[in-house]
Amino acid sequence: MFKGWFDGFKVVSLLGARGFSLAAALLAVVWTLYAGKDLNWDLLHYHYYVAYAFLNGGLERDYFAASAQSYLNPLGYLPFYWMVSAGWHSAVVSAVLALVHAANIVLLYLLASRLFADQPPRERALLSALGAALGAAGAVFAATVGTSFLDPLLTVPMLGAVLLLAGEGGMPAPRRAALAGLLFGAAAALKYSNALFALAALPLLGLRWRALAAYAAGGTIAVAALAGPTVVALWRAFGNPFFPLFNGWFRSPDFPPINIGAERFAPRGLGDALLFPLRILSPDSMTYAEISAPDLRFAALVLLALGLLALAIARRVRPAGAPGRALAPLDLRLAGFFAAAYALWLATSGNARYGLLLLLLAGPLAALLAARLLGRYARGALLVLLVAQVTACALISPTRYFMVDRWSERWFGWQVPERARREAALYLTIETQSMAAVAPFLHPDSSFVNLRGQHSLEQGAKRLRALEARHAGRVRTLGRALRLQRDGRPRAETVENYDATLLRYGFRVDPDDCFAIPWRPRRDDALSGFANLLVTEDSSLRPPPLALVSCGLRPGAWSAEEQAEERRMSTLFDRMERSCPGVFRGQTAVTERMGSEWSRNYAGLEARLETRGGALALAPFFELRHFPLGRVEDWESGVPAPLAEACREGLRR
Repeated sequence: MFKGWFDGFKVVSLLGARGFSLAAALLAVVWTLYAGKDLNWDLLHYHYYVAYAFLNGGLERDYFAASAQSYLNPLGYLPFYWMVSAGWHSAVVSAVLALVHAANIVLLYLLASRLFADQPPRERALLSALGAALGAAGAVFAATVGTSFLDPLLTVPMLGAVLLLAGEGGMPAPRRAALAGLLFGAAAALKYSNALFALAALPLLGLRWRALAAYAAGGTIAVAALAGPTVVALWRAFGNPFFPLFNGWFRSPDFPPINIGAERFAPRGLGDALLFPLRILSPDSMTYAEISAPDLRFAALVLLALGLLALAIARRVRPAGAPGRALAPLDLRLAGFFAAAYALWLATSGNARYGLLLLLLAGPLAALLAARLLGRYARGALLVLLVAQVTACALISPTRYFMVDRWSERWFGWQVPERARREAALYLTIETQSMAAVAPFLHPDSSFVNLRGQHSLEQGAKRLRALEARHAGRVRTLGRALRLQRDGRPRAETVENYDATLLRYGFRVDPDDCFAIPWRPRRDDALSGFANLLVTEDSSLRPPPLALVSCGLRPGAWSAEEQAEERRMSTLFDRMERSCPGVFRGQTAVTERMGSEWSRNYAGLEARLETRGGALALAPFFELRHFPLGRVEDWESGVPAPLAEACREGLRR
């Protein structure tokens, strides 16, 4: 069965690194055309917007337009923004990105080739090809190839840094370390979660003080150059250089004094962390990624590592570098980097995209351990693992992270009416997905504020009031839920739901002043026609629901009874936050209407406190379950006795 597979790998191995690079580039482009035009949640929310805002003064013009993500470093998103805004065909934009992302596969091959330097040339090339293919055979990597996500882009410099630190390469150690520091520093500056990999790379450097100093200097230079402008701008505007991150330390008045974490996928204790390689075998989504992404490679790594450990104990540890199955010094250094990065990744987030570098490195590392443990049987074992991994992803995993569209002449298909292009306005959005990607298509002097999303704004926020004064009489709302009926008005129940939030800020929807922004991408050109022949059938049959509607806002306010009820619930929620440090961990939020109920959304906890017919519950954003917290009437007289332990120590989530 596997002879044909091995013959294919032998052809690639005989072509060498250059042939493997061409094959990887071709595969990446064909895959991204097949997967379809990506419309991931983050792209519509902030990927496109932050680059536009950076180039067009959004820091002064907007306020939380894309919620907290509005203030991330925008530099990494500029290439995608420039290509799209220049009018490049969507298939060309995605193909260019796919070519860059394919460099990951090439670097995996080169790294594996360095690890197998002791093997005969043909065996070395074959094991390297298997290791690189296994590294790329993950659903998370495949779903992000050719997309606007920074993760597959920034793994390229990080893999380059690992490759530099994994061998001599003809340069003195300090110079090599400085260049590696620059690459890791660039990745960390453009996406702060990558800083953990820069720290974990220290085992690759060893205890060479000159190399360590050069590495630190290179990283500092890269961070200063690429993150410095954003850090300085945020410091001047908000008094927090990483606004709104770490606001528990910097205390900007524009955000609650909390430190936002990424706990959605983080293990709940040591036992959960130890079981992580088994947990990610699951086909369920939200295990360690937003999509279904079963991964067999980490369980295989554990088995191979245990096998090597058992063999070492049985043979009473053979000397490092000895022929056969012993691990060489480079093997141990790479394993040390992987283990340190793995521990830091699980401790900080466990998010698959944030750990994409580890998902890629799992392939060469599995090939290395298999070769050291199994010898000549390693090739067959690796091929079985590769086939199983690819099959699991092909049968279960989606091609993209969120929505998929067919290829079109332009990436975004909004047809904005003349009125929206001619008239500047303040757009107040209240949906969690702000759809801030539409901002560049409206009047350039328009302002955008996401009142209620992942983070809800205070009613009297100074910057919000300043924008309302600037756009007096020209305040509107915008969203996907405001679909117009035949009479040109949105549904009454939708208007009521919008008003439940907007009345808190002094506005209500004017259903007689609405216009639509339909989604009608053009696909009648030859390139779209050709590219769409490759798109999966399912994606071509499901047009994305991206049409928007904007309605004017007029003055409005809660009734005296509603204001009194809001004060009552705010007092109760405040008591719960103070009385339950184990649950709320010092965080607070704005009290909001939720239909006939009340709630608070906690960005740092990724959860919502809400009333449910007189009961109280904490509902995680990305889980179907909720955690009961007693009843309103009980909390009004104190902490309910059954909840005393949970309030002190936290919920068992």
